[in-house]
Amino acid sequence: MKVIIILMFLIAGAKADTISIDDCYKYAYETYPNRNQKTYYSNISDLRIKNLNVNYLPQFSIIGQASYQSAVPEMTSTSPFFSFPKLNKDRYQLYLELKQNIFDGGSTSTMKDAEKSELYANLQKVEVDLYQLRQRVNDLYFSVLLLQEKKKVTQILYDDIETRLSEIESKIINGVVLPSNKYILEAELLKVASDLESVESDRMAAIEMLGKLIEQKIDSSAYFIMPETPMLNFTDIVINRPELRYYELEKNRVNALKEVVPTRSIPKLNLFGQLGVGKPGLNFLDNSFKEFYLFGVNLIWNPVNWNSNNYEIQILTLSQKIIDTQKETFEKNLEITLEKFKSEISKYEELIQKDKEITELRKKVVDITASQLENGVVTSTNYVTELNSYNNSLLMLNTHQILLNQAKINYITAKGIK
Repeated sequence: MKVIIILMFLIAGAKADTISIDDCYKYAYETYPNRNQKTYYSNISDLRIKNLNVNYLPQFSIIGQASYQSAVPEMTSTSPFFSFPKLNKDRYQLYLELKQNIFDGGSTSTMKDAEKSELYANLQKVEVDLYQLRQRVNDLYFSVLLLQEKKKVTQILYDDIETRLSEIESKIINGVVLPSNKYILEAELLKVASDLESVESDRMAAIEMLGKLIEQKIDSSAYFIMPETPMLNFTDIVINRPELRYYELEKNRVNALKEVVPTRSIPKLNLFGQLGVGKPGLNFLDNSFKEFYLFGVNLIWNPVNWNSNNYEIQILTLSQKIIDTQKETFEKNLEITLEKFKSEISKYEELIQKDKEITELRKKVVDITASQLENGVVTSTNYVTELNSYNNSLLMLNTHQILLNQAKINYITAKGIK
């Protein structure tokens, strides 16, 4: 029954859809929740810009005030025919006030520029987060490839043993080979079948994890394609990582904030007007409720800020230096990572050459042992031992080829090459 199940997997695999690592990159990028932050950041920025544009619109206020004061002006007259009215100590006012910005020293426009700079930095930060997915996709994708290859090599081993088993049955009948050789091969066949089931279980688990990462339902029979890698130029120092662009935009954001600071000390000019009723009105000698209005120009200027602008500039300059150190740290760590991948590439290239030689020799030994088994010179135990050695060398060769490809893809990913 186990053998039938395994063969069903293989038959399904022949008609399976193919999946490439680029497909996985695409799905991961399109479905990862962080991508929605781009829309949210854009919407937030639009709303903030609208808020800043309000500074150019007339501002209306309704102001009411009631007060009582300890003293009022007192005027006396020496004329018996005329006397000044006595002023009340309580006062009441209710009026509509209008203010219109004429000149704000560039404060609003520089704040809008700063907001745009912050938006660009935030959008790039999302790109940085999304780019981190590529390495996670690499790890899971190559895990599936390794298990896919292990399953393939194990199946070859299974087929070889099964073929050898059918061949020696006639030899047993003719008395050339002892029956115990058949039992040894049958036991080994069951063991390999169990190994196949174990590998398939691990492969399905890896596919499931990859599917969850890219939010796609991957068919169990899907065939994963080995990624193609371009010729690598280790002397090329160009790095195209999104983090570098992010640090640049972060410094631009801080520069934009620096442009805002000086506008706080520039005089502001406003039109203003008031329309209302008061007791007294503008004529303070009249104690009755009277309507009034006034309008004019308002100048606001804070020439002395106790060096607060300078302190703010210093704070922002230090923030830029922090960004510089973050960039330097990233570049240092990236340099170490690239050296690690370069070392792995060199290592696997050397191992593959040795693996090829070992596999060729193991294949010759297996062919000789198989012939000897058919002629009753050696036992099935000898054959199985040599076959397993050949299978292990073949698996090691293919594994190192996949790991070499993975190291190249990781190197490309680390450099930001798409």
